[in-house]
Amino acid sequence: MVGDARKQVGHYPWLLLGAATGTVVLSVIRTLYYFAIDRQPEMSPMMFILFAPIVALPFMLAAALTEFVARRLLPRLKRPSRLWSLLIGASYTSPLFGLIDARMLVLCVLINPVIMHVLLALREPPTRSIGR
Repeated sequence: MVGDARKQVGHYPWLLLGAATGTVVLSVIRTLYYFAIDRQPEMSPMMFILFAPIVALPFMLAAALTEFVARRLLPRLKRPSRLWSLLIGASYTSPLFGLIDARMLVLCVLINPVIMHVLLALREPPTRSIGR
């Protein structure tokens, strides 16, 4: 029982790291995109990179709370590996695509935590019961 709880808690640091990393990566992509198209945003892209850790905090909090509730309501969710936890955490930052360009918000439909959990569930075939 204690080992199972430790495994569940081990999922959250990677989830939070994924959300923080996703925020920083998308802010860097935003900066590069604005330099490439020679566009002047309302907020300097370099300032956005500086404030990315502060911007990451709400995404980290949302990721942790949503995953905690999902694990309680949907106990059959597979326990993700470290890499999958990182990817699921990063998927929580998909609304930041809208800060890069409004047309990129369509990526929120493709890259979101629900899709990531479905992919996680589909990546392994179901196990057979030995007693049958």
